[in-house]
Amino acid sequence: MGRPVGVRISPFAPALVYALSTVHKQDLGMEVSIESTGSIGRRMTVVIPAAKLEDQIISRMVHLEKTLKLPGFRPGKVPRKIVESRFLGQVMQESVQELIDSSYREAVIEKNISPAGYPSIEPKKINRGEDLEYVATFEVFPAIKKLSVQGQQIEKTICTVADDDIDRTIETLRRQHTEWKPKGAIAEAGDRLLISFVGTIGGEPFEGGEVSELPVILGQGGILPEFEKGLSGQEAGAKLSIKAKFPDDYPSTTVAGKEAVFAIEVKEVSLPVLPEVNTAFIAKFGVSEGTETAFRAQIQENLEQEAESRVKSQLRHAVFAALLEDNEFDVPQALVEEEISRAISERQHHMGSHGHAHGHNHESDEAVDREVYREEAIRQVRLGLIVREAIRDREIKVEDSAVRARVEAMASTYEDPRQVIDWYYGGEGRLTQVQGVIMEELLVESLISEAEIVEKEVHLKDFMNPHSSDAEEA
Repeated sequence: MGRPVGVRISPFAPALVYALSTVHKQDLGMEVSIESTGSIGRRMTVVIPAAKLEDQIISRMVHLEKTLKLPGFRPGKVPRKIVESRFLGQVMQESVQELIDSSYREAVIEKNISPAGYPSIEPKKINRGEDLEYVATFEVFPAIKKLSVQGQQIEKTICTVADDDIDRTIETLRRQHTEWKPKGAIAEAGDRLLISFVGTIGGEPFEGGEVSELPVILGQGGILPEFEKGLSGQEAGAKLSIKAKFPDDYPSTTVAGKEAVFAIEVKEVSLPVLPEVNTAFIAKFGVSEGTETAFRAQIQENLEQEAESRVKSQLRHAVFAALLEDNEFDVPQALVEEEISRAISERQHHMGSHGHAHGHNHESDEAVDREVYREEAIRQVRLGLIVREAIRDREIKVEDSAVRARVEAMASTYEDPRQVIDWYYGGEGRLTQVQGVIMEELLVESLISEAEIVEKEVHLKDFMNPHSSDAEEA
C-alpha cells in the first residue's frame, strides 16, 4: 500500500476493559504474545490473519457500493473497480482501524490484563493480502500486596471542650466583629490605617503598584516589613515615602526580589472597639434564646463537631500513611501525568478565581511546574491505586439510599436544598463522586477496626492549632 495509515485507539479503551468481558467477541483468529518491559510495562504483539482484514475491506466496499452516488452512475451501481480506485485508501485505513481497535480490546481480556492509560500503537505490517501485525505498548496496574494495617499502632487524639476554649472562641468572634473608631492620635499596634499609595520600581510604575484606601492593621503581618515599620507612629493625613524590597518568592515574578519606592498617604487611623456579648451580638449567630448560656452551649457543640471532624481526618491520614509505607511499587506514568495536569489546572483555576495578577505566562512555566508536582502526583496515584484495590478487596458497596442521605445532608446547609439536590442528580458523575467519598469513609472505618489504636489526650487549643503553644512560648 502506497501511503501510511493513521492508527489510533479509542480513548475509552482502557476504561472498557472490565465491561467488555461480557461483550460478544469476534472470532478474529489472532495470535497474541506479551512480554514484560519492566515491573508494569508490557509490549503486546498482535497478528490478525490476512483473511480477516480482507473480510473487513470487502464488507466496507459492499456497503460503500450500495450507498455511493457518482455522476454518470445510478445509485448503488458504481462498478467495484471504480470504487476501489477512488476509495481503497480510505476503506483500508478504516478497516485497519476497526481491526486494531477491536482486537486490542479482545486481547487484553483474553490475556487478563488491565492497561493503565492509553496504549502506544506501532503498526508493523499493513498490506492488503498479508497478515495485519501491530505492537501495543502500555503499562498495567501494579499488584498491591498489603491492603491491611492489622497490628499497626495508629494514634487517635482525645480532646474535650473546656470553658477556656469557649472563652477563646467568643473573643475570636468579638474580634471578627470589631468596629473601628477614628482616633486623633498616632497609629499603634492593633490600629487600622486606610492608606493609598503609588509604587514605582526604577522610577517606573508597575502592575498592582497603585492602590486606594487599603485597610492595614498594624501588628498582624501580611504586608511588607518596611511598610509595617514606616506606618507605625503615623497620623491621619500623613504623607511619606517608603522603600521596600519584594521577597524573592513573591507570587508576581515581575516584582519578585526588586526594590520599590512607595508614595503613601494615610487617609485614616482607627482604633478597634470590640462588641459587648449581649442579646444583639448573640443574635448574629442564630441563637434564638439570646442568652449567654445558650450561646456558650452552641459554641461547645460546634467545637466538638470540629474536633470530631479533625480526629476523623487525622485517622484517615494515619491509616493511609501506613498503607503507603507498606506498599512501594512503580506507578503508571500515564496516571502520574494525568494527576500533574489536574493539579496544575486546579492551581491556575484557583489563582484566576482569586484575581491574582500573574505577571507571566503559565504555559512557559509548564515544564518546571510539572516537575514541581511530580513527587506529590506519584504519591497521590499510588494512594489512589491502594484505596481502589482495598475497596475492591473488601467488597465495599454503597447503597443508593446512603448516597441520597448524604446529598440531602449536604443540601440542608444551603438556602435552597432542592436546587442543590437537583444539581447532584442532574449531572453526570456527580453522584459517583459522592459515592466515592462514602466508600472511602467505609474503608477507613474498616482499616481502623483492624489497627491497634493508641489514644493520646490533647488540649483542644493545641489540637486545633498545633502552633499555638509554640507561639505563646516565643
